[in-house]
Amino acid sequence: MIDLLRSAIPLDLRPELAEAVRRPWIMNQINAGMGEARRAPDYATPNLARWFRKNRSLGSRDRRVVAEAVHGLIRHEALLLRAGARSPDELVLRWADMMEGDRFDHLDATSPTEDLATALNIPGPIAQEWLNTLEPEGAAEFAQAINRRPAVHIRTNLQRTDRADLMAALSVEGVTTSPFPDSDTALTVEGRANLQATSAFRGGLFEVQDASSQLFVDALPIRSGGHVLDLCAGAGGKSLAMAALGAKVHATDIRSNALAELEKRAARAGATIDIAQPSLAPLVVVDAPCSGSGRLRRNPALRWGLSDAVHLSTQAELVAAATEFVAPDGVLAYATCSLLSRENSPPTPKGWHIISEQTLWPHVHNTDGFYWRLMARR
Repeated sequence: MIDLLRSAIPLDLRPELAEAVRRPWIMNQINAGMGEARRAPDYATPNLARWFRKNRSLGSRDRRVVAEAVHGLIRHEALLLRAGARSPDELVLRWADMMEGDRFDHLDATSPTEDLATALNIPGPIAQEWLNTLEPEGAAEFAQAINRRPAVHIRTNLQRTDRADLMAALSVEGVTTSPFPDSDTALTVEGRANLQATSAFRGGLFEVQDASSQLFVDALPIRSGGHVLDLCAGAGGKSLAMAALGAKVHATDIRSNALAELEKRAARAGATIDIAQPSLAPLVVVDAPCSGSGRLRRNPALRWGLSDAVHLSTQAELVAAATEFVAPDGVLAYATCSLLSRENSPPTPKGWHIISEQTLWPHVHNTDGFYWRLMARR
């Protein structure tokens, strides 16, 4: 019998962390951080990042302890409440108990859906969908994967170096990496590292980018010198990856601040990105806004209010609009960082068909959750 209720409890014991969070001053800082996160749940992740930057009372070691505790509380809040926590301090203390190995054996299972929803601190309908898709054993593996610290991946900038030389350059700076399988550009960073402080980063030799996005770009029919329209470019991680493969990228986005960040990143990478109004291209990429459900391991607070209904109309509209910019015999690529079926199944435009599609799961591919679909005219 798969124990879904306890499927997300960390397997590695952290007694030193438990001892640290029980200190009254640290506990107060954790509660303050949780208060900041709850102040505006939809913006909890950026608000927390800002709060940590401005909290000068926290040294680097204490900041790491508080951050781990706050993110841990968000991940496991539903289980801790079910285990009896009834106040902010009790939430912290029950989480500390869990870090020392308490698996709350006094709790009885109820139903598979409710137990998985409790384990992941997510709404019941989403737990039910993942349970239907993955079945109990896969759901338990998924729960464990998204509730532990994710790996950091970087993308080699092939315009300036290759992966082997980048590994060597980072090693000289004390950063150990290993090749990520199935990609010629992706590296996994071993342990913690201040990547942006390295001369390799300042020199534009790499970008921090999850392997899921790199695998998506690898799957695109990119030709050297071929034009690509990136309709929802954002800060341009995928635009830069496509440019590094030789594409002539035209990027657009409704967020001017994101495009300004793209311009800065392109300058560092030595890439030419044309930020302009949409125009006809043989490859059009729609990296659509979504729930972010595939990024729960990186952004735990996304589980507060998690829903697959918010962006559905926008996703369908983007796909329909994108078809107007695909050149004859061209390809339309639709992608999300979601693992929810409704977000990954916008209507296929009339006269088009699906060439291929792929879903990446954290517990299977060791990446963020990600989906893509390639489409062409019949």
